[in-house]
Order: sequence, then structure tokens, then C-alpha cells
Amino acid sequence: MRRSLQVTSTDNASVKAAARLRERRARTKERRFLVEGTREVFRAVEAGWTIDTLFVEESLATMHPLRRRAEDAADVVAFVSADVYAKLAMREDREGLLAVVQIPDTSPERLTLGDAPLVLGAIGIEKPGNVGALLRSCDAFGASAFLTEGGTDLWNPNTVRASVGCLFTVPVATMDKGGLLPWLRARGLLVAAATLDGDVAPADVDLRGPVAIVVGGETAGLAAAQLAPADVRVRIPMRGRADSLNASVSAGILLYEADRQRTRRR
Repeated sequence: MRRSLQVTSTDNASVKAAARLRERRARTKERRFLVEGTREVFRAVEAGWTIDTLFVEESLATMHPLRRRAEDAADVVAFVSADVYAKLAMREDREGLLAVVQIPDTSPERLTLGDAPLVLGAIGIEKPGNVGALLRSCDAFGASAFLTEGGTDLWNPNTVRASVGCLFTVPVATMDKGGLLPWLRARGLLVAAATLDGDVAPADVDLRGPVAIVVGGETAGLAAAQLAPADVRVRIPMRGRADSLNASVSAGILLYEADRQRTRRR
């Protein structure tokens, strides 16, 4: 049964506990993370994620029909003062809604990929904004799942924000170190690795079947040991002087090409 309360003190225990979730160590220990913003909270609610506490600053939060759904979905709804919300908020464009959400099971075994999945794998992505952008591309081009190995965590507040809520619209899984590529190969997916020294352009790879596109970290990309199991090394042709593309841009291009090929086949 939902519980409501008024919170006016920044020393409130639930406020302090929520503020600690800005740190990865606390998120890992508590298995909870912060979701700030109207769109992001609503998408979490629509996807059925478990909301422990919803903090509402009523002078900022709009009376959207989904706000009532968010309040109904939360175990606790805390109506907070401006000072309290300011302590919790991380964004300058504050919208008056911030949720503490439970981190779900992200083991890859729970994924249902289907007959011809399009999977995006990311190894060692350190910047939360890039992880969020990867999730947006997955959502835009119909990826079956997004799998991560190493790098920043999916639950970083900046990842959630950069994903504009697509964290909740794309099936996600986290892999132990060295586990991503063997897992993909064991399931019969064609592994297409994005790399600067690739020998084939995206349009020349058949991406219509079970495919996993894999990108590496921002600085070094995919290591030699990570490239070794790949079925194909894909290089994105570039006409200018830049010698590389951002990991999220590269992934977006490859996902678009895969979606183009699949749409053309239909």
C-alpha cells in the first residue's frame, strides 16, 4: 500500500539515503539508483520498473496524467520542500520529479533475443553520456538488446539522463570481464566489431540475420584479444581529416545500416 509523507528537512534519513545514490559504490551496495525528470520517471513507470520512493516538489512538478501513475507505482511518495529537492536534484532544468528505482536483474540469461536479433555490445565505455547515447540508438533502430562489459555503470545519473529514458525501453544486460564476446558467439550471432583497421565497410556486411555489433572504449577501442573472436571487422569510411568517430556515433551508424538492410528485406 502506498505511503505518503511530507519532508521539509534535508536531514531526513530517506533524503540522505537517496543523495548517496549519486555514488557508484552506494548504487552497487543498495541495488538502487536515481531517475530524475518527468520523461525519464514516466518511462520507468511504463516499463514496470520498481519505484521505491518518488520525491515530488509540487511547485515544479506538472499535473500530467502520468504523474498520478508514477505516484501510484511508488511504494513511498515524498512531497518535499524546495530546499530538499535542491539537495537531491542533479539537473539545472528541474522538473520536480525524482525517483529511487530498484536495479533489476541484468544477467544475460534473462534476455529473449528471438530468431534474428540485432544486439549492441559495448566494452569499456567510460563516459556516461556515451552509454546513454548508445541506448538511444538501440531504441531508435530497434535493437533487441544492449549488453555492456566494464566501463561506467548503466545506473549513473548522467547515463539515465543522456538516454532520455531509453534505459527503460531497451532490454539490457551486464557482463563480467571477458564474458561478452564468448556469450555472443555461443548463441550463434555474427559478431561485427567496429575498428579503425577493419577491412570491410558496413554496407558490405550482411547484417540481416542474428547479429551483434560490438564497440570499444573511447580511447583505445577494442583490444586485440577482444577483436580476435569477431567474425568481421567493420571500418566506417571517413572522408575528412578525423581519424576516428565517437563510440556512440559509430554504433549509431552501424545500427542504422543493420536496420536499413532489414527493412529493405521486408
